[in-house]
Amino acid sequence: MCCNRCITAVQKVLDDSEIKYKNIELGSAIIYENTLNKNLESNLKIAGFELIKTKEEEITEKIKIAIRKLFIETKKTEFNNLDLKDYLETFVELPYKRLAEIFSQQENRSVEKYFILQRIEKVKSLIDETDLSFSEIGFKLGYNSLSHLSRQFKLIESISMQKYRLIPKNKRKFIDKI
Repeated sequence: MCCNRCITAVQKVLDDSEIKYKNIELGSAIIYENTLNKNLESNLKIAGFELIKTKEEEITEKIKIAIRKLFIETKKTEFNNLDLKDYLETFVELPYKRLAEIFSQQENRSVEKYFILQRIEKVKSLIDETDLSFSEIGFKLGYNSLSHLSRQFKLIESISMQKYRLIPKNKRKFIDKI
């Protein structure tokens, strides 16, 4: 789950399946075991969700949630001082080396690459939804220079930010599909 609508959708699936739950929050739902039924997994899949079955999947999901939360909750001054390694160690409660290893095995990409992809999606969002200059966007997301942001954007999107801004209907990715 990556937003409030996801929480509402999971709540609806659980209610429709008559499954009692204690709590639903970003990335997890605590349900009472004695109310589980065999249709839960298929009902969640229809709604676009999956059950997490292994500890490694759970850790990977926690990492994704932590990174997504950064782009929802963090102010620009916090991005400039962000130490991703320390932040994830605190959020996931595992040494960075271990969580990075698990993430790479599960996702076939590094935590850093995932962070950059999420960051570029946020850049696209800010280009589409605000009148901020590219420099302001870069500063807001903790880039040290506009040239670094520009290179990273072009590398990932295969188009410059200027050309991206001119495209009438920009194709953004769902953050949970990155």
